[in-house]
Amino acid sequence: MMNNYYYIIAGLPVLDLDYENRNFSVDSFLGHIVPQLNKKDKRLIDWLLFGLKNENLTPHFYRTIKNSKSDFLKKYFGFDLVVRNILSADIAFKTNQDPYKFIFGFGDTEGLFSKGRSSIASIASEYDFGPKLLNIIEISNIMEREQAIDLLRWDKATEICTYNYFDIDVILSFILKSSFVQRWARLDRKSGEQMFRQLVDEIKGSGKLNKEEQR
Repeated sequence: MMNNYYYIIAGLPVLDLDYENRNFSVDSFLGHIVPQLNKKDKRLIDWLLFGLKNENLTPHFYRTIKNSKSDFLKKYFGFDLVVRNILSADIAFKTNQDPYKFIFGFGDTEGLFSKGRSSIASIASEYDFGPKLLNIIEISNIMEREQAIDLLRWDKATEICTYNYFDIDVILSFILKSSFVQRWARLDRKSGEQMFRQLVDEIKGSGKLNKEEQR
């Protein structure tokens, strides 16, 4: 049974999210959250943070996460692997490289790209997020495309926690989204601020809903 972290989650919007002073930092509020978690859930946060570093996204990492007992980690990184494979294959075709050198985790890949770049649409169609990802691939502006990819990831994190309210999955989702805010606060001020406001509004809205449900 998952632990109930009502007081932590209810207090998320008032944590030290110092966006206005350009000091937005995931570490600044992890210091508030982590000491209040049990050992098992602290370990899940470690895995999430580990997986947010590109250099750690190896076949071994994805295999390990696939066997995790965390529903959030399994679903999110399973989704992440598909997104990265499709993006990598698309880049490979656009640069006249062999896509098979850049993908893994699709099982038997023999004949996967037998129709060239058009195969990507067929692969993407197997996933509910496929149409959105195909539209993102066609965005020519690099910054806009990167932001669209992060927003797709944001939506997936929200979807996974649709029926979760006060457990560790909500905290994992919050940390993940906060990492996007932090990234865009550094890359593009306006985009970072928009994500920050969305994050705070989501948490506040969730808090109001949860209070009503508890009555």
